[in-house]
Amino acid sequence: MNDKKKLLIDCSEAAYCCDKKQYKEATISEKLKMLLHLVFCKRCRNYSSNNNRLTELIEKSNIKTCTEDEKKVWKEDIKKELKDI
Repeated sequence: MNDKKKLLIDCSEAAYCCDKKQYKEATISEKLKMLLHLVFCKRCRNYSSNNNRLTELIEKSNIKTCTEDEKKVWKEDIKKELKDI
C-alpha cells in the first residue's frame, strides 16, 4: 500500500510536475507520476494539454528579450521624461 502512495499524486502536485516538465526541470519519476495521474484525471489532462500548447506557441513566436544595455537606456529615458513633468 505504501508503494501506491508513492505513485499516486494529487492534482496540485500533478500541475506542479507539469509546469516543471514545461521548463525541462522535471525528473523522470515526476514525469511518470504525472502521466499516471493524467490517466485518471480529465481536468489535469486538459491543463497539461493547454500547457503543452502554450509552450509550443511561445517557442514558435521567437520572442527576443532586451539586453541589459537596452534596459539601462530605457530607464534613463523614462527618468528624464519624469523629471520634465
